[in-house]
Amino acid sequence: MIKTSKIFKYLLSLSLIETFFIPNSSIAFFPRINEPNQEEFEFTSMQMGKAAMQLIQFGQYKEAINILKLALKLNPKEETLWIALADAQFKSKDSDSALLSLNKVLVINPKNASIYFTKGSIYMNSKNLEKAILMLNQGLLLDNKNETGYFQLGNAYIMLKEYTKALDTYNKVTKLNPNFWQVINNQGLILYEINKKKDAISKFKLAAKLSNNAEPKLALAITIYSTKGKSIELLNIAKNALIDNPKYANIEYQSEQLWGRKLQHSAKLFFKTKEMKKVVREARQKTQ
Repeated sequence: MIKTSKIFKYLLSLSLIETFFIPNSSIAFFPRINEPNQEEFEFTSMQMGKAAMQLIQFGQYKEAINILKLALKLNPKEETLWIALADAQFKSKDSDSALLSLNKVLVINPKNASIYFTKGSIYMNSKNLEKAILMLNQGLLLDNKNETGYFQLGNAYIMLKEYTKALDTYNKVTKLNPNFWQVINNQGLILYEINKKKDAISKFKLAAKLSNNAEPKLALAITIYSTKGKSIELLNIAKNALIDNPKYANIEYQSEQLWGRKLQHSAKLFFKTKEMKKVVREARQKTQ
């Protein structure tokens, strides 16, 4: 067996012979480096983007951001890369950078309605409701049948306690999708706050029927309690709802879910009843 060092020396000697005795040998001795074209840049950037999106799924936002920034140097006009970068930045709690990345998308494609909706959600998350409403309305001008856009806009109006505007906005959603239970539930939340408890009960019942979710069930039980008093049926509904989602035992979580002060106050009174004390205490312990 020939040793590796001997093979290397043999190949080196051949190279030297070619260098001195073969015309234009310098071209053969130094391999030509082919510069990648734009198509190759774009392909590489998209592969990098896919890898970054997987990192985002695993919560490795910093690594994903670094990869996406490099990918965008190769392919700066690719919308999906900017959107992925904004997603990673937002999830790493850098909303300002996320908004700047989304602005880059709008430079490339000013008619991308989803970007306005996303910006609206980011502004809502930071409680900048005026800008949120501006962005959501801009998106709805481009896509006036977007259920989620109207839903978010209605939520922004609830947060501002502009209940009439919220109800009008939610009505646009139910015309597009009568089974959008989150909207129906939120209509119930508003109706409770404006003292239309009978109508609120109807909304909560429908939302619970459509979703089997804990929130409308608990809100329904509280509303019935505030109007008719206790019953075995409503106590069971409330207990099962808190078992399904114990977070609703906490007033902070209720606020996050857009419960108004009146419903929160009624919930507080209901939770103090002897039949509910134990299940409420256990629910709160689970969320500590």
